[in-house]
Amino acid sequence: MAFLMKSMISNQVKNLGFGGGSEENKEEGGASDPAAAQGMTREEYEEYQKQMIEEKMERDAAFTQKKAERACLRVHLREKYRLPKCTGICMSPLCCR
Repeated sequence: MAFLMKSMISNQVKNLGFGGGSEENKEEGGASDPAAAQGMTREEYEEYQKQMIEEKMERDAAFTQKKAERACLRVHLREKYRLPKCTGICMSPLCCR
């Protein structure tokens, strides 16, 4: 009797979608072209990719610029206040914030 109840409950759970993910993968596996998957033509997709690459390069350049500015400011403040350069292995909690 317990086996029958257990099998009925497990079948109901599988029908709810918690256990049957393989059926969904078969339906969605049709388009291998990334342009078709995003609903664009091939030319639109290539233009989109170029734009994304250009934007990433701009972000990276801005990040590098900001990083260099921060490093320059750190050096300036160290020289101004005669602070030692932190190596990162010191034991003081105030040194490497």
